[in-house]
Amino acid sequence: MKRLTPILAATLAVFGCQPAQKPDVGPQATDISAWKGIVFNEIAAHDQEESDAASWVELLNTTDKEISLEGLSILITDDYFKDQSLWDAPEGAKLAAGERLVLSSANDGGIRTGISSASEFQLKLAVKDGTCVDSFSRDAVFADTPCYGRGSYQRIPDGADTWKNLTYSSKGQENKVFSLDDYRRTAIWTWSSHVAGLSENDFEKLKEFKRLGYDHILLNYVAFESTSALRNTIPFMEKCEELGIAVHCWMQCFYNGGWVNPVDDANNCYKEDVYERIRTNARKYIENFGVKGLHLDYIRFGGTAAKHNPSAEVNSMGAVNRCCQEIREILDSYDEGLVSSAALMPEKNSVSYYGQNPSQMGRYIHILMPMAYRYSYGWSDNGCKDIINWFANNSGGAEVWAGITTYTGNDNSGVKGMSAEEMRKDIDIFMDSKATGLVLFRCGLGTFPDVTDLN
Repeated sequence: MKRLTPILAATLAVFGCQPAQKPDVGPQATDISAWKGIVFNEIAAHDQEESDAASWVELLNTTDKEISLEGLSILITDDYFKDQSLWDAPEGAKLAAGERLVLSSANDGGIRTGISSASEFQLKLAVKDGTCVDSFSRDAVFADTPCYGRGSYQRIPDGADTWKNLTYSSKGQENKVFSLDDYRRTAIWTWSSHVAGLSENDFEKLKEFKRLGYDHILLNYVAFESTSALRNTIPFMEKCEELGIAVHCWMQCFYNGGWVNPVDDANNCYKEDVYERIRTNARKYIENFGVKGLHLDYIRFGGTAAKHNPSAEVNSMGAVNRCCQEIREILDSYDEGLVSSAALMPEKNSVSYYGQNPSQMGRYIHILMPMAYRYSYGWSDNGCKDIINWFANNSGGAEVWAGITTYTGNDNSGVKGMSAEEMRKDIDIFMDSKATGLVLFRCGLGTFPDVTDLN
């Protein structure tokens, strides 16, 4: 972590937030009424020796008038420093009503050092004699709980007294707990290899997706695993946050280079190591990267489910349901509005093949996404609507988003990307069903149409 040099540290003034002194024992504290309403609104405390994420602090003007910042400093007390200055407001600095100022330890972004939330720290927004305008004490608010990998401490709502330690951040934007209802129900399945292209030319293609009305990215898990991919993933995630695009980790459940059977048939039990791997990965994607949801793929058997039913208590359908339940419990434990979704084979009554019973899975999964690839199955327009309506009628209370291809043909006989007009025609057919949302497979094929009118 970048630290102040000993000489500089020694020359910085040390200020404490002390109550005003009586006139007969010393000078009175400064009248801070001119700065009232300037608060710490969000704090991302990441020691750069321990994380590749920069620390940053967001100030917010909670009033309805412009306020000058001149005379203010941010002071830190931690294992290294006692009320040392992280930032001094430059001459002429001001914040308009409702405006935010983000100060970062990265690339001369304003603050002089990173902040480690692995130990207790305190921040004070103070004037020159140390009189406090606002303060934040990690230990007082969160005991020994550090920031998550790309998350932050946030006032919820903006400027309020209540702080939350969230796995995701909202740098430069309104602080709010994630809600699916704040986003269109439109998503794109995206491979890790697409991230670089979506990031080119100042994220031109990603911005185009948002302009066209696509609010969710289901990003393949490789983007969160590969060292080379991570170089693109982290700034990509930050840009999605800025644009208002929710990123979900598209993770594999019963597939790991080959099909994984989660049932120990011989011993009439489930294979705990399979579920432990899935749980561990789920927490990693949430806590290290701040994804807004987990999308379960390969949450099924590869057509062999009927072979793995040793008893009424342990069977293929139970194996699928257990995974769905555990993922839901993990997501709910963060109390952050995180959502679960699952890719389903688009076949009715397919428990004996795949172990997928949508009415059971929907008890735990927020969104079921049947992969209704009409050109692989040769469905008519009415056939498209029929299959989605069946899932909606057997969803166990979950939403159903239609998963459709952006190409004609199938993966075995070759594909041809569709025009925006062709794709929009298919979209309208599926959205004339009971589907409440849409998922396109996949990024990189076809010309995506405008869907801003859907919801």
